[in-house]
Amino acid sequence: MFGFVVHGSHLMQFARAVGDLDPAFEDVGRLASTGPDALVAPPTFLMAADHFDPTYSRRPRPGVAWLGSRQAGEQKSGFHMEQHFTFHRPVRAGDVLTADSRPGATWERSGRRVGTMTFSESLTDYRDSDDVLVATARWVSALVERNPDAEAPSPVSADSIVAEEDSAAIDLAVGSAWSVVLSEGLTRAQIVMYAGASGDFHPLHSDDVYARLHGHPGVFAHGMLTMGMTGTAITDRFGHASVLSFGGRIILQVWPGDTLTARVEITGLRDGEGGGTVAELAIVTRNQHGAQVFSGVATVQVD
Repeated sequence: MFGFVVHGSHLMQFARAVGDLDPAFEDVGRLASTGPDALVAPPTFLMAADHFDPTYSRRPRPGVAWLGSRQAGEQKSGFHMEQHFTFHRPVRAGDVLTADSRPGATWERSGRRVGTMTFSESLTDYRDSDDVLVATARWVSALVERNPDAEAPSPVSADSIVAEEDSAAIDLAVGSAWSVVLSEGLTRAQIVMYAGASGDFHPLHSDDVYARLHGHPGVFAHGMLTMGMTGTAITDRFGHASVLSFGGRIILQVWPGDTLTARVEITGLRDGEGGGTVAELAIVTRNQHGAQVFSGVATVQVD
């Protein structure tokens, strides 16, 4: 358990890192405001709580051995497969939260393309200074025992990406969909920005030598950077305070130079528990080759 302070300047840095262009994140007055009407955080901002975790392993710490370029093969860690957030109220600038994590379920699955996958989940509750639950995050990781005879997934034709209307013109109706270009040639600089904003400095995302020693052509984007960018396709349309939940599966690595496009579809409309209407969304993000890199769902309060 540890404390987590939501600073306006940190929200600005995080928003820049995930490509959130809401002008409120550049407004000094809004960044400095606190209270019930203060600036709302991007939906994946709670990942930045890692800055405040004194034992976080993906941040270099004085006197603690760090994952280095010369180390390969001896580090066994899980792949981040899924991330889910449920919000009981928006996370706002000025919040002082307490993060309390606990282990969740574990399970195994076998497949043709990979060997046995062992999944485990971690649940983190975020409570405010009045001990009121603000949000819960669910992290799912997997250890993979690869099948040496596994077939590579078939590429998806770029022709499968269907252009949609601009989101501003979309009616609030089941089946309505729109596409948003998230990045036209992802830069290494943005990956570095995300590492700094989130606190995740894992060398697979920052150290080319380490990445190559582990069988990759070089560094690649954090899965949560992909998810964070995808979240802007929701908040640009509905606003940050409207997001009730956002979660999904990290499917493929995203590399420097990739162009990402998110498609959002309204899959359901229902009455909200506190009144108004809640929209259920399905979101798929693809790269320039048409391959899915992220698939998720969200719920938003629309009125």
